[in-house]
Amino acid sequence: MINFESLIERDFICLLDFEAKVPSFEEQPLTIEYLHQGKQHKYTPDFHVIFAGRNILFECKPSQFVDTPENQLKFAAARSWCEERKWFFEVVTDEQLSANWRVRNIKLLTRFARYPVNGNFKGRILACLSTMSVPVRIADVIQWVNPETPQAAVIPLLHMAFHHEVFVPLNDAPITVETPIALGAPFIEDGLLLP
Repeated sequence: MINFESLIERDFICLLDFEAKVPSFEEQPLTIEYLHQGKQHKYTPDFHVIFAGRNILFECKPSQFVDTPENQLKFAAARSWCEERKWFFEVVTDEQLSANWRVRNIKLLTRFARYPVNGNFKGRILACLSTMSVPVRIADVIQWVNPETPQAAVIPLLHMAFHHEVFVPLNDAPITVETPIALGAPFIEDGLLLP
Protein backbone atom coordinates (compact mmCIF):
# COMPACT_ATOMS: atom_id res chain seq x y z
CA MET A 1 0.00 0.00 0.00
CA ILE A 2 1.33 3.40 -1.00
CA ASN A 3 -0.10 6.60 0.41
CA PHE A 4 -0.80 9.59 -1.80
CA GLU A 5 -1.77 13.18 -1.09
CA SER A 6 -3.14 14.26 -4.47
CA LEU A 7 -4.71 12.88 -7.63
CA ILE A 8 -1.45 13.58 -9.46
CA GLU A 9 0.39 11.35 -7.00
CA ARG A 10 -2.30 8.65 -7.32
CA ASP A 11 -1.98 8.63 -11.11
CA PHE A 12 1.81 8.57 -10.91
CA ILE A 13 1.63 5.59 -8.53
CA CYS A 14 -0.43 3.76 -11.18
CA LEU A 15 2.35 4.40 -13.71
CA LEU A 16 5.04 3.24 -11.30
CA ASP A 17 3.12 0.12 -10.34
CA PHE A 18 2.67 -0.78 -14.01
CA GLU A 19 6.21 -0.03 -15.22
CA ALA A 20 8.20 -3.28 -15.53
CA LYS A 21 11.53 -1.42 -15.21
CA VAL A 22 10.62 -0.10 -11.73
CA PRO A 23 11.54 -2.78 -9.19
CA SER A 24 10.70 -0.52 -6.24
CA PHE A 25 9.53 2.91 -5.20
CA GLU A 26 8.53 4.61 -1.97
CA GLU A 27 6.60 7.72 -1.05
CA GLN A 28 8.12 10.63 0.88
CA PRO A 29 11.43 8.80 1.19
CA LEU A 30 13.66 11.47 2.71
CA THR A 31 13.94 15.09 3.75
CA ILE A 32 16.42 17.49 2.18
CA GLU A 33 17.65 20.41 4.25
CA TYR A 34 18.79 23.62 2.57
CA LEU A 35 19.64 27.21 3.45
CA HIS A 36 17.85 30.23 2.02
CA GLN A 37 18.54 33.78 3.18
CA GLY A 38 20.29 32.46 6.28
CA LYS A 39 17.39 30.23 7.36
CA GLN A 40 17.24 26.45 7.41
CA HIS A 41 14.44 24.93 5.29
CA LYS A 42 13.27 21.36 4.67
CA TYR A 43 11.86 19.73 1.58
CA THR A 44 10.45 16.20 1.24
CA PRO A 45 10.12 14.92 -2.35
CA ASP A 46 7.09 12.80 -3.16
CA PHE A 47 8.80 9.63 -4.43
CA HIS A 48 12.10 7.78 -4.65
CA VAL A 49 12.02 5.50 -7.68
CA ILE A 50 14.56 2.97 -8.85
CA PHE A 51 14.27 2.79 -12.63
CA ALA A 52 16.64 0.74 -14.78
CA GLY A 53 19.28 0.91 -12.04
CA ARG A 54 19.00 4.68 -11.57
CA ASN A 55 17.83 6.47 -8.44
CA ILE A 56 15.33 9.23 -9.17
CA LEU A 57 13.47 11.58 -6.85
CA PHE A 58 10.10 12.75 -8.18
CA GLU A 59 7.90 15.64 -7.18
CA CYS A 60 4.26 15.58 -8.35
CA LYS A 61 2.92 19.10 -8.71
CA PRO A 62 0.10 20.90 -10.52
CA SER A 63 1.71 22.70 -13.45
CA GLN A 64 0.43 26.08 -12.23
CA PHE A 65 2.58 25.78 -9.07
CA VAL A 66 5.83 24.52 -10.59
CA ASP A 67 7.37 27.94 -11.19
CA THR A 68 6.57 29.58 -7.86
CA PRO A 69 9.67 30.99 -6.14
CA GLU A 70 9.19 28.70 -3.13
CA ASN A 71 8.97 25.57 -5.27
CA GLN A 72 11.89 26.60 -7.45
CA LEU A 73 14.03 26.88 -4.28
CA LYS A 74 12.95 23.39 -3.16
CA PHE A 75 13.59 21.91 -6.59
CA ALA A 76 17.04 23.53 -6.83
CA ALA A 77 17.92 22.05 -3.43
CA ALA A 78 16.72 18.63 -4.59
CA ARG A 79 18.69 18.83 -7.84
CA SER A 80 21.84 19.79 -5.94
CA TRP A 81 21.32 16.97 -3.43
CA CYS A 82 20.79 14.50 -6.27
CA GLU A 83 23.80 15.67 -8.28
CA GLU A 84 26.07 15.06 -5.27
CA ARG A 85 24.88 11.44 -5.20
CA LYS A 86 24.63 10.86 -8.97
CA TRP A 87 20.84 10.66 -8.67
CA PHE A 88 18.24 12.46 -10.77
CA PHE A 89 15.39 14.80 -9.85
CA GLU A 90 12.22 15.24 -11.94
CA VAL A 91 8.98 17.16 -11.54
CA VAL A 92 5.83 15.46 -12.86
CA THR A 93 2.83 17.66 -13.58
CA ASP A 94 -0.84 17.09 -14.17
CA GLU A 95 -0.36 18.32 -17.74
CA GLN A 96 2.27 15.66 -18.44
CA LEU A 97 0.12 12.90 -16.98
CA SER A 98 -2.92 13.89 -19.01
CA ALA A 99 -1.03 14.53 -22.27
CA ASN A 100 -2.20 11.22 -23.76
CA TRP A 101 -4.24 8.11 -22.90
CA ARG A 102 -1.48 6.24 -21.02
CA VAL A 103 -2.58 6.95 -17.44
CA ARG A 104 -6.26 6.28 -18.17
CA ASN A 105 -5.45 3.00 -19.93
CA ILE A 106 -3.12 1.85 -17.16
CA LYS A 107 -5.80 2.64 -14.59
CA LEU A 108 -8.17 0.40 -16.57
CA LEU A 109 -5.60 -2.43 -16.64
CA THR A 110 -4.93 -1.94 -12.92
CA ARG A 111 -8.56 -2.77 -12.14
CA PHE A 112 -7.89 -6.31 -13.44
CA ALA A 113 -4.32 -6.78 -12.20
CA ARG A 114 -5.24 -8.73 -9.04
CA TYR A 115 -8.00 -10.93 -10.48
CA PRO A 116 -7.20 -14.65 -10.40
CA VAL A 117 -6.90 -15.87 -13.98
CA ASN A 118 -7.58 -19.41 -15.13
CA GLY A 119 -4.43 -20.92 -16.65
CA ASN A 120 -6.57 -22.41 -19.43
CA PHE A 121 -7.62 -18.93 -20.55
CA LYS A 122 -4.03 -17.69 -20.45
CA GLY A 123 -2.87 -20.61 -22.54
CA ARG A 124 -5.63 -20.09 -25.10
CA ILE A 125 -4.87 -16.36 -25.37
CA LEU A 126 -1.16 -17.05 -25.90
CA ALA A 127 -1.93 -19.78 -28.44
CA CYS A 128 -4.26 -17.42 -30.29
CA LEU A 129 -1.68 -14.65 -30.49
CA SER A 130 1.07 -17.02 -31.61
CA THR A 131 -1.02 -18.51 -34.43
CA MET A 132 -3.09 -15.59 -35.79
CA SER A 133 -1.57 -13.36 -38.43
CA VAL A 134 -1.05 -9.74 -37.49
CA PRO A 135 -2.61 -7.31 -36.89
CA VAL A 136 -4.81 -8.84 -34.21
CA ARG A 137 -7.49 -6.89 -32.37
CA ILE A 138 -8.73 -7.61 -28.87
CA ALA A 139 -12.08 -8.51 -30.46
CA ASP A 140 -10.36 -11.18 -32.59
CA VAL A 141 -8.66 -12.75 -29.57
CA ILE A 142 -11.68 -12.86 -27.27
CA GLN A 143 -13.83 -14.33 -30.09
CA TRP A 144 -11.20 -16.99 -30.87
CA VAL A 145 -10.57 -17.88 -27.22
CA ASN A 146 -14.20 -18.19 -26.19
CA PRO A 147 -16.66 -17.97 -29.14
CA GLU A 148 -19.76 -18.73 -27.03
CA THR A 149 -19.12 -15.96 -24.47
CA PRO A 150 -16.26 -13.80 -25.74
CA GLN A 151 -16.64 -11.30 -22.88
CA ALA A 152 -15.39 -14.01 -20.49
CA ALA A 153 -11.92 -13.61 -22.04
CA VAL A 154 -11.74 -9.86 -21.43
CA ILE A 155 -10.66 -10.01 -17.77
CA PRO A 156 -7.85 -12.53 -18.38
CA LEU A 157 -6.66 -10.54 -21.37
CA LEU A 158 -6.55 -7.22 -19.48
CA HIS A 159 -4.89 -8.96 -16.51
CA MET A 160 -2.20 -10.29 -18.86
CA ALA A 161 -1.72 -6.84 -20.42
CA PHE A 162 -1.14 -5.32 -16.97
CA HIS A 163 1.49 -7.99 -16.20
CA HIS A 164 3.24 -7.54 -19.60
CA GLU A 165 2.37 -11.03 -20.79
CA VAL A 166 0.63 -9.47 -23.81
CA PHE A 167 0.95 -5.93 -25.12
CA VAL A 168 -1.48 -3.24 -26.21
CA PRO A 169 -0.68 0.34 -27.21
CA LEU A 170 -1.44 2.67 -24.32
CA ASN A 171 -0.65 6.23 -25.39
CA ASP A 172 -2.75 7.17 -28.42
CA ALA A 173 -6.30 5.92 -27.82
CA PRO A 174 -8.49 4.29 -25.16
CA ILE A 175 -8.37 0.50 -24.95
CA THR A 176 -11.39 -0.98 -26.74
CA VAL A 177 -12.17 -4.21 -28.55
CA GLU A 178 -10.63 -2.57 -31.65
CA THR A 179 -7.25 -2.10 -29.91
CA PRO A 180 -4.40 -4.17 -31.40
CA ILE A 181 -2.80 -6.76 -29.15
CA ALA A 182 0.41 -8.75 -29.54
CA LEU A 183 3.00 -10.96 -27.93
CA GLY A 184 6.27 -9.19 -27.27
CA ALA A 185 6.39 -5.39 -27.20
CA PRO A 186 5.82 -4.20 -30.78
CA PHE A 187 4.32 -0.84 -29.82
CA ILE A 188 7.03 1.79 -29.36
CA GLU A 189 5.81 4.25 -26.77
CA ASP A 190 7.22 6.57 -24.18
CA GLY A 191 6.60 5.29 -20.69
CA LEU A 192 7.58 7.12 -17.53
CA LEU A 193 8.71 10.73 -17.60
CA LEU A 194 12.36 9.97 -16.96
CA PRO A 195 15.74 11.58 -17.59
